[in-house]
Amino acid sequence: MKLADALSNPFYSSSFVLGNITPRFFRKRYINQSKKFGVDGKYFILSFDCDTEKDIEVVGEVHQRLAKLNIIPSYAVPGELLKKGASEYSMLKNKGAEFINHGYLSHTSYIPSTKSYISTLFYDKLTNSDVEMDILNGHNNFFDIFGEYPLGFRTPHFGTYQKSGQLNFLYDVLKKLNYSFSSSTTPVTAMWNGAIKKTSQGILELPVSGCYDYPARILDSWGFRFSPTRKLNENDYLLQFKKMMDFFEDPNVNGIFNIYADPSQVYDWNMFFDCISMTNNLTNISFSELIKKYDNV
Repeated sequence: MKLADALSNPFYSSSFVLGNITPRFFRKRYINQSKKFGVDGKYFILSFDCDTEKDIEVVGEVHQRLAKLNIIPSYAVPGELLKKGASEYSMLKNKGAEFINHGYLSHTSYIPSTKSYISTLFYDKLTNSDVEMDILNGHNNFFDIFGEYPLGFRTPHFGTYQKSGQLNFLYDVLKKLNYSFSSSTTPVTAMWNGAIKKTSQGILELPVSGCYDYPARILDSWGFRFSPTRKLNENDYLLQFKKMMDFFEDPNVNGIFNIYADPSQVYDWNMFFDCISMTNNLTNISFSELIKKYDNV
């Protein structure tokens, strides 16, 4: 984490440090908070952020490989790219895949020559009115493509949009659009609140999962394969994934293993699919299916 980010969000940065120092404490807290909420099963949610045109090229291949593992993922696609890949994404939706609103504007560029990614848009750099407009445009574009409105949302580059005021504004907007859920928070939310958090607006927030040894660190393809500042590698991803599977093997543990990746970052990574195959003892479920179980909590 950059110093400027740490200073601007001291709760987040201190949680990151505490998680590294006392991971066992936060694992126990996760178990207790999830139980308190009423989570009564072991669930696996796999979602993909399809942030580049490269994702359109490879998403069908990724979906097919996962289908052979009996896994149906969910997809978050910016509206501009949902338009460009309407044929590919509509085909996946017809096969039962879930899609959620991921804003409208593209927010990442892929550089084929270096196989690198450049982030181009962040909600924390926009005005509230511009954030709301991007969500609304994504909402309406979703209807134009699929003929229905989405039930859930994920913030673009959500790691930079974690301050309480930002999240409260987000949930206010989602409530106005009659959304049921969001998956727009980092594992820090899970560390303190468990697998699901119900906001004051009635939105159910499903934070992405962290690592076993580093509970505040997102277990994702970017952080372990492509981040230029990464300190962990692909073998570390495998190790942390295995440890999380062992964690969920405990009969006293109920919760949600909620991980995400980008299709273009995993389509050629066999280890990723090997990891996904380890989740067969968990119940693969979509966000919306899960929300139906806990919407009245």
